[in-house]
Amino acid sequence: MGKDGHIILNNGYLRKSFIILLFSIIFFADCKKKEAKPEEALPKLWVTQLPAETYYCSPALSTDEETLYIGTSTYLLGIHNKNQFFIALDTKTGKEKWRIELGVSEVRSAPAVYSDNSIYFILEMREPANGMVQGDELWHISSEGDILWKYNINPGKLTIDVGLSVPAIGPDGTIYAGGDKLYAINQDGSLKWTFSGLWPEAIRNAPAIGKGGIVYFVYHNVPLTALNPEDGSVKWSLALGEDDHCFSSPAIGTGGNIYVATQPGIIYAVSQDGQLLWTFDIASEGFSGTFRSSPSVGSDGSIYLGLNTGNPSSAFFAINSNGTLKWLFTPGDLPDDVPKDHFDIYSSPAIGSDNLIYFGQEFGRVYALKASDGSLVAMTTTSNAVIWSSPVIDKNGVLYINDLNGKVHAIQTGSNGLDPSAYWPKFRYDNQNGGRTCYPCQ
Repeated sequence: MGKDGHIILNNGYLRKSFIILLFSIIFFADCKKKEAKPEEALPKLWVTQLPAETYYCSPALSTDEETLYIGTSTYLLGIHNKNQFFIALDTKTGKEKWRIELGVSEVRSAPAVYSDNSIYFILEMREPANGMVQGDELWHISSEGDILWKYNINPGKLTIDVGLSVPAIGPDGTIYAGGDKLYAINQDGSLKWTFSGLWPEAIRNAPAIGKGGIVYFVYHNVPLTALNPEDGSVKWSLALGEDDHCFSSPAIGTGGNIYVATQPGIIYAVSQDGQLLWTFDIASEGFSGTFRSSPSVGSDGSIYLGLNTGNPSSAFFAINSNGTLKWLFTPGDLPDDVPKDHFDIYSSPAIGSDNLIYFGQEFGRVYALKASDGSLVAMTTTSNAVIWSSPVIDKNGVLYINDLNGKVHAIQTGSNGLDPSAYWPKFRYDNQNGGRTCYPCQ
């Protein structure tokens, strides 16, 4: 040791050993420093503040995935006197491309994008003087934001506080949308047919379209029903239970089976010819709660969806294709001042090509879980609650989701988009929210 206290390494072996030891310390310290926390594993590329809240809407992407479409609406218990908008954003930068001003009327719908990149959405019409609901219109606009036509789908002016409607687009371009009844509208904006429920009620749900264009629909006043696309006649109808209230949209999976999650926390699997295959009741796992999240269906037939107002806590469920529990995920780090029954999941999941399940929840978090076992892989936060918004994931693995404050978040995932082998990979099937299965594509 030198006079100044520094170690003097005269021996070559010792000098080499010291260098190796020093390098190892630096290397492992650097690895530890760079070890990713869940919050760091989903980096944000941009965040765009919209001019109003986005309570009900989920985003949709253009067919080339260069434009994101979204509409604004006020929080359920808010004051409905603010200006609302339908907006197009550049997916690379988050910058606004164009907007349509809607007055106090609100987008009570996720948009659906057709193959020509024209867009359909449902507008809840409100009276400017007092914000009272005046009905619903189906809007058809061009990719540049020009209004092509509108159709009144709620002349009865029926209302309901909860839920959203999303248009579905059939293989022939027919648009299906819920208003005071289920409407089928031709591409030119003319009426094709309507289907009424068992009693009058505003419809806040969306149909799913299966093989041959068959329309599957369910709601509070409509048993699960298969409709002929040509004329709306009933192929079959199946009552799911005494209290089969349903805000969750159907999904289509293995063998054309239809999966429906109902308000009491029961999932039904029904064959494409209307036969009940199985049910899964969350009570069998010691839970109670409601389903607002719509199911997604993986490549192995597993069904994924979230629970809200749950007891002992809300949770995210994975169900095997035979109706048995695959796994469930409950949060382990809830804020102290938030009860477990408010780990609410309205958001419907998206299945990535990386075999991760992505979804948002009411605390303002976006989760990524392993599809195989439900283990937490990554998490990030938004500026406010994620309510009805469900994510889209583009081919570059960028996930887009909006929060209650009206902020749209672009989040980088490790995927290359949606899982192409999944039967129903996200809310409304694809990034355009068309609601029509293409599995197996022919």
